[in-house]
Amino acid sequence: MRKILLIAVTMVFAIVFVGCSTDTTPPTIAGIVENGTLEVKLNASGISLEGISAVDKDGNAVDVKITGSYDLTTIGEYDIVLSATDDSGFKVSLNVILVVLALTCEEDPTQDICKTELDKARELYEGTIYNVDKNSDGTPDWQVDTIDLEMGFSYYGDVDEDNAIWKNVLEFMEKYPNINVTRNPLYSSGWENGDDGLLLIQENALLEGTLPDIFFNPKGAETYDKGMTIDLWPYIKTDEEAQFITPNAVSGMMTYDNLEMWGIPWQGVGPIVAVNTGLLETLGIDAPSYDWTYAEYEEIRNEVGLITNAGQCVFPGVIDFSIQGSNYFDSVPNGYKGYNTITQRFDFANATNYGAWLESVATEAKQGWHFYDLLEADRETLCPDVTDSWTDGVRAINTIYLWAFNASVNTMVDKGQTIDIYPYPIAPEGGQTATYTYHDYYSISKVLEEDRVKAEAAFQLVKWLTFGEEGLESRWDMVYAADPVSFTDGTLYLMDYIQGWPITSNPAVMAMHPLVKGFDSNSVLARYNFDAFRNVAFQYQMSNANPYPRQIPAFASVANAFDPWSIKDEMRDESLSWVDIAPERELTLNEEIVRYLQYYIGVNK
Repeated sequence: MRKILLIAVTMVFAIVFVGCSTDTTPPTIAGIVENGTLEVKLNASGISLEGISAVDKDGNAVDVKITGSYDLTTIGEYDIVLSATDDSGFKVSLNVILVVLALTCEEDPTQDICKTELDKARELYEGTIYNVDKNSDGTPDWQVDTIDLEMGFSYYGDVDEDNAIWKNVLEFMEKYPNINVTRNPLYSSGWENGDDGLLLIQENALLEGTLPDIFFNPKGAETYDKGMTIDLWPYIKTDEEAQFITPNAVSGMMTYDNLEMWGIPWQGVGPIVAVNTGLLETLGIDAPSYDWTYAEYEEIRNEVGLITNAGQCVFPGVIDFSIQGSNYFDSVPNGYKGYNTITQRFDFANATNYGAWLESVATEAKQGWHFYDLLEADRETLCPDVTDSWTDGVRAINTIYLWAFNASVNTMVDKGQTIDIYPYPIAPEGGQTATYTYHDYYSISKVLEEDRVKAEAAFQLVKWLTFGEEGLESRWDMVYAADPVSFTDGTLYLMDYIQGWPITSNPAVMAMHPLVKGFDSNSVLARYNFDAFRNVAFQYQMSNANPYPRQIPAFASVANAFDPWSIKDEMRDESLSWVDIAPERELTLNEEIVRYLQYYIGVNK
């Protein structure tokens, strides 16, 4: 009995012990960890917890709740808490970072971040400057309204039917018969006192209200400052093809204060490098590759120079770095004759390698390496039958300007010379490989701000004549339509039709450029076929050439007072170095700039 009672008491004790047990195991959350991140798209209707779950200690599902302050309409990071509580009230919590993400451009292309600069500009100027459509018929008014435009330019003569520019204007009018273009005869035949004379004519025309709607403009800073030019920036920003205009060309189109765009170049006639490969072959010297360096260029010249020193009528020749050399050798911005286009002062102190180049050219002159530096008697003794070392085939390297390209090639080919065109050699360390160019610009009259439909028509004509694919194709088609012999017998001038090198890097335009496209091997024009023109790097070098800074009045006012070649001659004759000459010249030039700017005040000042 006592044993039975003991067993019974033990069982009761066990029951009581079990009944008082407290298991506090909380739920667990899977799919995310403490301080983990949870991502959601902007403007989502809620936070998805897909992949995140919670269970209690027995494996039963438990709801996961979100607490904390957040805004699904604003991109950013928010601190929130994920928690789960089981039926017994036991709870687990995790601190989590909620990341509200922007939508991708595929998900929402209307976001500002997804818009190109072209899109933004078109939104900004739509209907006011770009695509003006006053009657809201869906067609820009400039394409349908009857519009009269007047142009003023003198290039390629005053006989319209023979003028390559005017022939292209006629093609524009054929496409847009609603637009009638006339040419103002006052600007067709040239004028006294050069560019300054033209500026005076333009000033008088502005006062009289007769300034042409579109005019050739070689004095960009002055015409802008006198209130003659419309700002072309809105048109360039809204034009899809204008996005191909190269950066250096754009910089030359901007006004000196970088506030507006004063004109668009219709031709660039910078220098290119020519190598007399036939002469090098005769001398047993290998011609360089198109990716040659400045050191390789110098080595070739030195090889020729040794033969010159031996008394033969052969000369190394030289690439003319006299204008942009301070950029090529020292990376002075744009580097025109040592002028820094950022500081807008001459900067000879930071153009030491440029000075060293001039010194070397002066030394070579004293050595007799330059035919044109020899005294006439020495020329006759050394080279009795030579009047020009390049065209007579005894100069290895030469710089020729693009405006004279076909005449220069004709002279050499007709004399039986074999030459090739080359890119500029890769610059030495510390310099920038670049060429330069003289751009000729069209500007649009400021008066047209009052008639935006007419202004847009004027811009479309300027685009046709400058960087537009369709207009350039029209211009260059005339080359292929003409009798090819007329370009080699002097009847027509090839470069009047090609009009230099375009300012666009548009590959479709490059493919149409006659010097790139080339001519049939059986044509007399095949003499202008040079492989370098098909070299993409060379094409860009020409399109992105540093423009002569016509838009900077200080440079334009004093630049002619600094002639690098006369300094070379002074170094040659007086055995002077760059440091002997540069400081005083720099001081004088910069004083002239300051003096000029004191009196440079116009309507935009």
